Amino acid sequence: MINRRYFKVLALGLLLSTSACEVLDVEPQASLPADSAYNTRTGVEAGLIGAYSALQSANYMGLRYFVFADLATANVAHTGTFPSFAQIEQNSILADNVEISNMWNAIYDGVNRVNTLISVIPNISDPAFNNNAALGEARFLRAYHYFNLINYFGGSGTGYGENGVGVPLKLTPTLTAADAEPLARASEAEVIAQVYQDLDFAIENLNGGNKGRASKAAALALKSRVALYQKDYQLAADLAKQVIELGKYSLAANYGDIYALKNTSEAIWELQFDPVNSNSIAFFWFPTSLGGRNEVSPDASLAGAHEATDKRLPVNVNGSYTQKYTKIAGGDDNVLLIRYAEVLLNRAEALARLGGAANELEALDLVNRVRARAGLTPLVATGQDLINAILKERRIELAHEGHYWFDLRRTNTTGLADANKNLWPIPQREVLTSGGVITQNTGY
Repeated sequence: MINRRYFKVLALGLLLSTSACEVLDVEPQASLPADSAYNTRTGVEAGLIGAYSALQSANYMGLRYFVFADLATANVAHTGTFPSFAQIEQNSILADNVEISNMWNAIYDGVNRVNTLISVIPNISDPAFNNNAALGEARFLRAYHYFNLINYFGGSGTGYGENGVGVPLKLTPTLTAADAEPLARASEAEVIAQVYQDLDFAIENLNGGNKGRASKAAALALKSRVALYQKDYQLAADLAKQVIELGKYSLAANYGDIYALKNTSEAIWELQFDPVNSNSIAFFWFPTSLGGRNEVSPDASLAGAHEATDKRLPVNVNGSYTQKYTKIAGGDDNVLLIRYAEVLLNRAEALARLGGAANELEALDLVNRVRARAGLTPLVATGQDLINAILKERRIELAHEGHYWFDLRRTNTTGLADANKNLWPIPQREVLTSGGVITQNTGY
């Protein structure tokens, strides 16, 4: 796991980020040890901003994490030159793939930032500071990071929630050399139990109306997603219902507006970018004739999965790129991390899997709301046909947003001949430098 000791206080935005992996002989200039940077309300508030900025990394939610979840499927094709991307598209990932290592480190960097905050927030005594709300945000982010790690690197060859393997579960900050000792992998069940605990704390202590930060609704929706993956369908349905009953969110009138505009009525949690804090997402999608590098393109099978009159088609597939990310010059496309349509589809699928006439009727109503916006006729289906129809809607509705590989994994429908490859390899460097404490996934 990535090891950090010092936290740089950035002049612009007071963003805190961590320094290099090794303890240097000379401390970085303009840096403060964590114990002094985080001993005031303003320091912790700046640290929270830094915790969110970890998500913006191009190796995380600034590009790769969610693009790879479609690149590994028939939603996205590799049309560029990076061999590391080609391995992912071909489901032939090597343990020394630099993309995997960089993504692992980016996520654990995020974990370390929030672990540091969680360790110091209880010590802040300031009447203007809501300790539990700040802890709720930090614990929400930790839950998100660990769930994301399980999605790629954990679980079993046939899905999630089946006594699968987990990842190293680090719950304390890495501030000294001793803190950086390698930690063996926890089980999937142990990691998910911690994810649930952190989300329960967030649900209890957050409200929030800022779509760019954690809120009670985001925590409920994320826990619904986790429960769906873990095959706890009643819990997934109940949590999604709580989000719906908040009455704060609605489907945007036009599918394309979710991406052309920012923070619409549909956004529950949206990662914010601007020309100062920018990304290269559109650059990776767009052809060279429009200023991009066209490293990835929509796969032809994605276009074929749409019905002829589906209004989502020109947004999801516009020639060699998608209209979901278009801002090459400014690099300020926001990234939808949780949105209302997913919540509706979560509850619809969970109810359909629970079965029964009443559940199936409500499931149809929910999925047909999503289809209506797309200009499609209502579905009429029951049983497995209904489940399959909902899964198809998820593929199209959530295309290029980082869901499809995980949907295939949790339903054991990746189609890979070697089920071991459904789990991605632990980065080779982590295994080697741990001296065998961190074990590799089977088959690598």
